[in-house]
Amino acid sequence: MRPPTWVFVRDATTIRIQRRVGLTLHIESDAGNERVFPFSDLDELTAFHCGFEQHLVATGWSLVAFGPERRSGQERRSVARSGPDRRRPWLKPGPA
Repeated sequence: MRPPTWVFVRDATTIRIQRRVGLTLHIESDAGNERVFPFSDLDELTAFHCGFEQHLVATGWSLVAFGPERRSGQERRSVARSGPDRRRPWLKPGPA
């Protein structure tokens, strides 16, 4: 299984962030820069990762890709829901 990967772009430069096995965050750019950050627990890794992404967005980077896609693309239900779509309440029928 491929590690979770976030891809950010600004101008013509790309930064790829990967969460690797063993609480390691791997950050590389197509400019040849590469850093590996080992963490002792998941909370530290997550806090650093979120802070780094916030910094990227604040300085003009855009998230353009995330992978791997874990959804299959197929509907899981064999029968459609009988009621209105709970995710789109504005489609609920009004009083008659």
